[in-house]
Amino acid sequence: MILRNSFAFTISEEMMKRINHWDQCKAVDVSGAKFAFTFIPSGLGTYIIVKCNVCKRELHISDDLE
Repeated sequence: MILRNSFAFTISEEMMKRINHWDQCKAVDVSGAKFAFTFIPSGLGTYIIVKCNVCKRELHISDDLE
């Protein structure tokens, strides 16, 4: 038996504002992509780590910003 779970993680508008305020790097990739997102769900909410692929800094945020 194969069990398949699907999760949908979203970034709220408030979180995106915080990410844009934190971001200072210019994308070096032709696609314009520069972030890696890690979502860590728990019983207390979702913890999000945003890593800049340009400068390697990390921003740690949680879904309690909503």
